[in-house]
Amino acid sequence: MAVPKEKAYYKTVRRVAAALNSTAELKKQIDIITRGMAISMGVGVSMLLLDSTGKKLVHISSWKLPQFFLRKGTIDPERSLLEVATKEPVVISDVKSDSRIQYPKLAAEAGIVSLLAVPILSNSSVAGSLRAYSKEFYDFTNQDISFVKTLANLASLALSHDVHRQEQETTETPIRRARSVVFANPSEEEFARILDFYNIEWIYEPRSFPLKWEDEKVTEMFTPDFYLPTLDLYVEVTTLKQSLVTRKNRKLRRLRQLYPEIKIILLHKKEYLSLLARYGVGPLAHTRARSISRVLFSAAEIEAKVRELANKISQDYTGKDLVLIGMQRGFICFMADLIRFITIPLNLDFMTISYYGGSDHSVVKITKDLDLNISGKHVLVIEDIVDTGMTLNSVLDQLRSRKVASMAVCTLLDKKMRRIVDVPLKYVGFEVQDEFLVGYGLDYREEYRNLPFIGVPELENTA
Repeated sequence: MAVPKEKAYYKTVRRVAAALNSTAELKKQIDIITRGMAISMGVGVSMLLLDSTGKKLVHISSWKLPQFFLRKGTIDPERSLLEVATKEPVVISDVKSDSRIQYPKLAAEAGIVSLLAVPILSNSSVAGSLRAYSKEFYDFTNQDISFVKTLANLASLALSHDVHRQEQETTETPIRRARSVVFANPSEEEFARILDFYNIEWIYEPRSFPLKWEDEKVTEMFTPDFYLPTLDLYVEVTTLKQSLVTRKNRKLRRLRQLYPEIKIILLHKKEYLSLLARYGVGPLAHTRARSISRVLFSAAEIEAKVRELANKISQDYTGKDLVLIGMQRGFICFMADLIRFITIPLNLDFMTISYYGGSDHSVVKITKDLDLNISGKHVLVIEDIVDTGMTLNSVLDQLRSRKVASMAVCTLLDKKMRRIVDVPLKYVGFEVQDEFLVGYGLDYREEYRNLPFIGVPELENTA
């Protein structure tokens, strides 16, 4: 005998309330909400949260919805359904005839006919949305809407409790703790940890891009590993041998042809292992530099470039209260020479931050802060080399909150091809390729910093 709707709804609300009063993790609480709603209403359900930019809705939990539909991409709250924009429930009886459906073709392929969307409100602001998808015509009644609103309120309560519980322990956002990801391989999981360390929000496999069709049926797709909402960037991580990535490169070229507006980068095996080695993990971390295979920039070339940069800085900051800030240890040689050639008054300060060291380190932290008050000052951050941009981006975020008059970056070396976070660089000495470099402050496992030139080391495995 079928359970009456009122009784089913009551049982679901009671079960969710019990979960919220337990010590269950946020992810489990969210899953209980979506699963209970789906079963009691006989529909597919998705819960979405706004990302850190507040401009995209991200699926964090779902029930009875096909994967291709969930991987349609992030949701624009200004284009899709509008329950977030209006802060009111939205009922769509027939998705085929409604312009508020952002992905109508995929909705049709998923067999969705009717839809109900209720905003998740937190202190009058919107945190996300709870959506019901029906494969049959569904006349959503006031009772149905009231039930989903109750679950949305309970979801808001779960999120607020989680923030209060975690605020002293971590800087992770609720959207991270609410999701549950099963990675396809360890390299993806390690890359996700690095992104978490630098507080870069990510979504795992959020969208599948159709690449080929036959009679309007999709025959080939490409699903990038990560999407970084704050950077509007897709990242594909591959640890396959170079000879085996030909097909993936072909797909990537096809994607860029069909979707020119999409920003995507591919981290090949060499690039990925180099990234890990920088943080002291991965197979390349078990190597030593036994000699210098070639000199990239001589001492004379470096001095000429430093003089050139110093002249530009002196011209640009004449009459301004300038503060040079160095990070970590690699900048020492560069900054020492740079300040000798700058011809205007300046102040110096230094800061250090923690580096990623694997799963035991969750977030980047300042380990030695500035001694100077830089409020109202013109700040120039001095870097030896900028590659992924993640470390520098984290530092710039820290400094922006200190009400500086202006902020810019001067780097001796720019490894542009390794860039993930596109940070602005005002002064650049040399652009370099993706290879290990040592000398003039740069080290490989704390060796070769004292060389007067910059060279490429010859590495040997010591594992």
